[in-house]
Order: sequence, then structure tokens, then C-alpha cells
Amino acid sequence: MEPSTDTTLTVSGLTALIKEKLEGAFPPLWVSGELSNLSRPSSGHLYFTLKDDSAELRCAMFKGMNRFLRFQPEDGMQVILNGKLTVYEQRGTYQLIAKRMEPAGLGTLYLAFEALKKSLSEKGWFEPEIKKPIPHYPQSIGIVTSKTGAAIQDILKILSRRAPYAGIIVKHTAVQGTGSAEQIAEAVHALDKSGFANVIIVGRGGGSLEDLWAFNEEAVAAAVFECETPVISAVGHETDMTICDMAADFRAPTPSAAAEIAARPAEEIMFEINSYNAGLSRVMENSLRNAWQELDSAENRHLHLSPNNQINRKLQWVDSYYHQLRQMSQGWLKLHASNLSGRLHELHALNPEGILDRGYAIATKLPDKTVLKDPEELAQDDIFELQLSKGKMTARKTVKKNR
Repeated sequence: MEPSTDTTLTVSGLTALIKEKLEGAFPPLWVSGELSNLSRPSSGHLYFTLKDDSAELRCAMFKGMNRFLRFQPEDGMQVILNGKLTVYEQRGTYQLIAKRMEPAGLGTLYLAFEALKKSLSEKGWFEPEIKKPIPHYPQSIGIVTSKTGAAIQDILKILSRRAPYAGIIVKHTAVQGTGSAEQIAEAVHALDKSGFANVIIVGRGGGSLEDLWAFNEEAVAAAVFECETPVISAVGHETDMTICDMAADFRAPTPSAAAEIAARPAEEIMFEINSYNAGLSRVMENSLRNAWQELDSAENRHLHLSPNNQINRKLQWVDSYYHQLRQMSQGWLKLHASNLSGRLHELHALNPEGILDRGYAIATKLPDKTVLKDPEELAQDDIFELQLSKGKMTARKTVKKNR
């Protein structure tokens, strides 16, 4: 068979013809298989191979579509793709351009959960040391959940009874289904930026793994992790564990428990306030008592150091010494007066005049008035003087007669 220029096709022409026939023959369809050769270039697109035991299919999912993924795709996952079959003309190959990707069954959901958990854990999003403390006395509590679900009713009922002092802000969002993760993330961001809430509760009631899947998506985890306001996650029942729970500052087993954790009961707060008041009263009483004691001490020091008081104390000392000196001088005078009286008695007893009163006389020789002690001191007819008690008399010595 000879070639003809009328029937010979160029490569691009043939590829274009195949593209036209192929794409026209296959409407949008669903294809299931296992992910492999997954690539995430900086463009944000996803390139991968979908395979089964017998064949492979090249696939691409552009950035505009993969941002709606509810899980983190990983090699080995079983997925279901929805998209359109097309021809990649530059390489002459056909491929599936995916618009949606869903996990194929619970096993795949679990793999997606574990993959995202591992990825965020490696980023440090779950570390205990970065968890923010829940405030003891929140003035306002934000709630991100569905306004039609049972969870919001349980939370509001407990808060109205337990913490009537706290304001409540409810951000309604879908909690399952397409787009619910984005709504939850936006609500968390809005509450955090508003600054109106002191703590945020994010959650919903129980359900299947598929029902809770919005809380296992990275968008929700990122919003909770980046939130500057403390976040309490309360998704499902106590046995349920989501990525949101791990990223939150505190995980409550149920929405009702989250309400109890978010706000302390008013009775407990009043008891604590009363305890603080009693303690403050004791501190104030002790402080006042110490202040009065210091004031008294200062007053005493002032009185002690006052010039008038010092003068008064000196005057008291002078008076005391004066009385002591007076008593001592009087005692001394009495003692010496007594001694003097004794001496006077002795002198009186020894006074010659006293002797003269008893009838004695003192004879003195004239003219020198020498006291005579012996009659032999006088010659015959010598004149001598006698001193008597009442006066003096002159006498003459005569011859002494013998008896």
C-alpha cells in the first residue's frame, strides 16, 4: 500500500482526532482505585496514578479542586475519583482530570485520618506545651456548631444553669457534608478575630466516622491551631477522637462536658469570692493592728525624745536626788546632833563649874592664879582665891592644927 498525502496525518493531527473522539465518547464518570506516585509540586496541583491489579490510569487534580478535599491523600489509599477523561496532547497520553476525590470505605478514611494525624504531629501541632490555659472566669463564651443540632441545646442548657454571668455567642455552621469543614474554620477565625469570646467551644453531637469527618480535615485543625483564643473541642462521644480534638487546647468528651469545663459554676465563684474576702479581711486586720502598734511605738519614742519630757524627767531626777539628799542630810544632822548632845553631856560632866555646883571649890594662888593642888604650895599667911559655884572669895593660909 502506497502512502498518500491525502490520508497521511501528523502526530498532532492524529492526537487531536483521538482527543476529539475519546473525550466525546466518555461523559464525566466515577473511577475507583489505589493512589500511587502521588506528587505535590509548588503549583498546588496534584499528580498521581490510579491503579488496580491489572491497569494504571494517569490522573491530575488541579489546585482549584483539591482545596476542597476532606482528607490528606497518601500513596496506598483506596479512593473514588469523579472527573472527565481527556488526552494530554504533548505526550500523546490520556488521563483523568479529577474534580472530586473521596475515600473508598472506612478503611480508607482511617488511613486518611492516620496520615493527617502523623503529618500534623510532625509539625508540632499537638504538643502539650503549646496548649493555652482555659480561663477560670470567662465573660463571654463562643460556640461553633449547628444551631439545629442537639449539641447546642445541651451546651446552652448547662451554661444557663451553671454560668448565667457569661455572655454567649453562637456561630452557626454545618457540621457534616460538603463545605462543612470550611464553614467551621471560618467561624473559628471570625470569633477569634472579633475578640468577643474568652473561650471557644467547637463541636457537635455523636455520629459515624463519615458524619464527624469535617473535624478530621486540615482546614479545621489549622483554624483551631492558629486561634489565639483558647479552644475546647467537643466532637461526638467520649470514645470519638478527631484531629480537631488533638489540635485544640482542651478536649472535652462531650458537648455537655465542654460547657462545664468552659465556665465554673456561679456558686463556686461566690464561695471563692467569700473566701478571698475573709482572707482579705484578716490581712487588713493584721495590717491595721501592726500599723497601730507601730504608731504607738512611734508615739512612745516621740514622747521619750520630746525636750519637754526630757526636762520633766530631769526635774523628776533632781527632785528625787533632792529628797534623797535631804533625807541623808537630816539623818546625818540627827546623828551628829545626838553625838554632840552626848559630848555636851560629857563636857558638862567634866565642866569645873558643874563640879562647883556640887559644893567643890577651886583654889588658885595669887597673884598668878595658879591652881593649887597641894596646901604645901602655899606659905603661912599666903592669900589665895577660892572659886565657888556662886562666886569668888579670898582666903589666907593659917597654921594647920593637928587633930
